[in-house]
Amino acid sequence: MDPVSIIGIATTAYKGLRTAVEAGREIQDVMGQLTQWAGAIADLDKLDELNKKKKSSIFTSLIPKNGSSVEQEAMKIYTARIQAREQRSEVLRLIGYTQGEHGLREFIELEKKIRADRRKTAHAELERIQKLKDIGVAILITVLAVGTLGLMLVLILMIQGVDNG
Repeated sequence: MDPVSIIGIATTAYKGLRTAVEAGREIQDVMGQLTQWAGAIADLDKLDELNKKKKSSIFTSLIPKNGSSVEQEAMKIYTARIQAREQRSEVLRLIGYTQGEHGLREFIELEKKIRADRRKTAHAELERIQKLKDIGVAILITVLAVGTLGLMLVLILMIQGVDNG
């Protein structure tokens, strides 16, 4: 999904959330919209992370992505980031307004804990993948070594058989 679509989803959820809270509904009553907004913002962050990790080849740098230039793509991502920041600031203000300072601090601490847990899980997954790669390489080296030794043994036996015959 592209940044414009993702921020569109976030904006729709954000507007519904803001309208509901301004109409007097409690933050607990609009959790669905808050969750939808947070999901879209997480998608935007994930897209940004994937774009940073993406390896660039000569073909991807010369051929425009989705028919847009580098500048256009950068502007879309930059605009989406700004909107996401502004919306997050407003959502935090709404949470502080409806839940008070204690509720806002609790939300921010919960967010930090979840982010740290996800980072820890992602790190553990990367370590697991690296271990699997290491095991695969060790097995491959072992198979190649055994194969080489077997081939050498066959050649030695063939040479000895020719010498004796």
